Amino acid sequence: MGAAGRGAMFVYFGTLLMLGVVMVLLADLLLRPGNFTIERITVVSDMPSKDHKRVQRIVWKSINGNYFTVDLGGIERALERAPGIYQATVRRIWPDRLRVTVRPATALAEWQGFNQHGDPVERALINLSPDVLVTVVPRLAGSAGRQRQVLKMYLDTAKLLHSAGLQVASLRQGENGEWRAEVQFDSKRPDALIMLLLGRYHPVSRVKRFTRVFNLALSERVSELARVDLRYERGLAVSWRVRASAAQVKS
Repeated sequence: MGAAGRGAMFVYFGTLLMLGVVMVLLADLLLRPGNFTIERITVVSDMPSKDHKRVQRIVWKSINGNYFTVDLGGIERALERAPGIYQATVRRIWPDRLRVTVRPATALAEWQGFNQHGDPVERALINLSPDVLVTVVPRLAGSAGRQRQVLKMYLDTAKLLHSAGLQVASLRQGENGEWRAEVQFDSKRPDALIMLLLGRYHPVSRVKRFTRVFNLALSERVSELARVDLRYERGLAVSWRVRASAAQVKS
């Protein structure tokens, strides 16, 4: 290699070294906690102004870095765990601001998880989508760790029952996998409940069967209904408040 080639190689590696040093210095400047700190938080939401301040407090507590290193996903998860917040989106606004967009929850559900002995080991409030129309706080229960599955079952059945003018007051999946629900037919009366026994398999299909029969034959006598057993391949059994015997109703 001639002198010209060695000179070019020296310049090449020298340039790489300088670029590396610049990158290290730049990274240190950007990542050092005391630099580029978050100074402002803007909340965009239909929530009352007092709730904007609550959102800001949650965000400030969740900030664990500067403008470039802050964990936006972690802040969103912290917000969505707070009662009344269904969805949160956090974005950076140069040079020192976070913009937080919040979609409020209009209703809550109570969750309780049980261990294999039936002892309660989990308690939580679940923010329901603004699309869910309820006037009661549903109580959801099941084995610990199955909150998501029980919530999905609630959302599926709540839509079906809403079309019949009914609401889910409670929904539980037992340790053996069987589902049962309490349905409220008068939101002004907490005791205006009908027990639905749904069994282990195809519970949503059985709720569909119930709503169909309810609209056709039972709605006018709703206040007399005590329990509806849907654990049949076809049909259902109705227990009335005014009598002990059960009447078979075929779909």
